Amino acid sequence: MNHLRTLLATTVAFTFVLGMTVALRPVELPPTANDRCNEAVLTTATGTVTSSSCDSELATRVSGSLDAAVRAVADVVDTGWVRRVDVVVPTSDEELVSLVGPAFADMAGIAIRDGSGQRVVINRVRAAALSDLELGVLLRHEITHVATRDLTSDSAPLWLVEGFADWVAFRGTGLSLRQAAPLLKTDVSALPVDFGGAGRDLAYQQAYSIMVYLESRLGERGVVDFYLRNAASSAVDTGAVDVAGWREFLRTSIG
Repeated sequence: MNHLRTLLATTVAFTFVLGMTVALRPVELPPTANDRCNEAVLTTATGTVTSSSCDSELATRVSGSLDAAVRAVADVVDTGWVRRVDVVVPTSDEELVSLVGPAFADMAGIAIRDGSGQRVVINRVRAAALSDLELGVLLRHEITHVATRDLTSDSAPLWLVEGFADWVAFRGTGLSLRQAAPLLKTDVSALPVDFGGAGRDLAYQQAYSIMVYLESRLGERGVVDFYLRNAASSAVDTGAVDVAGWREFLRTSIG
């Protein structure tokens, strides 16, 4: 799980805030095919997985997890999203860059919106190393971004956007807060802001722990309502999260 946590922090950074547009992307290459591999599309009840025939093992794993991931997100985010997700597994680094841009090509997964609508793009190299549990967490995280995209401001605080996506993603895994967020410490004094610097890994785990703390006070429905109430704003009231209460929660939860 430490491996996944590193991937989530280093490869999911700016997943949502990016809000990919066609204008930000380089010229798109022919999708999911090359001289040796043909495009393959696997269809599930809740979406599709488009890949190359050379990546059939990973595509099969993703398609086998997709319906459960969509249902898990829909169980929590019960707003009017389509409850359907199209996943793309690019066959090459060039195709990956064409979809997400060069700055984000090292990500394990990213939810994009472009001329083809919303899709989840999976990095075949990064994702292939994940266990089934980790792959499910990654899919649920990205699908949460898809489900909440139209409800969330591009300038919403990252601790809210990424913390909520992680909270949905880790729900039902049976992992403790310490297992899911091994870098956490109890000496917090402010909401996390360093999502792009040296403290990025910790910031993501702190954001997740804020949602777990809010769940302990508000319940699951309360966390969803908290997100929906604040996500459309570029800033959240500084008093929305009791930092002292969060700190005490961490002390009792992780010691």
